[in-house]
Amino acid sequence: MKRVATALIVLYSVALGARATSQKTTRDKIYTKDQAARGAEVYGTHCDKCHDSAKLPEGKKPPPPIVGAKFKDTWQDKTIGELYTVILTTMPSDGSAVLTPDQTLDVLAHLLKLNEYPEGTAPLKNDDATKAIVIVK
Repeated sequence: MKRVATALIVLYSVALGARATSQKTTRDKIYTKDQAARGAEVYGTHCDKCHDSAKLPEGKKPPPPIVGAKFKDTWQDKTIGELYTVILTTMPSDGSAVLTPDQTLDVLAHLLKLNEYPEGTAPLKNDDATKAIVIVK
């Protein structure tokens, strides 16, 4: 009986380890150069007016940083899905536009590029696998 319990514990530990190592992260080349370029255009049209401090309307509080250590610290160990949801449901914060799911993915790819995450050959998709990708530094 003790051997069976030990064997089950070992199998469970191996399964957990396999799951942890198979988890995709932002370092796994999860967006394309073209997707980030499309995102840069959307960003320039809808996001830049608040996220570029030089263009921020007078009296408006600056938003949280979207590039650099502060961004990475804020989003560390959260998922692409969490960031996607924030962008899709709250941006632009002035309500001047509503981004589509595809535009949101493109902007997300642009942010990944700005934060020097590597680009790959497959674009971000609006699916559970993409949304489960973990953001790492």
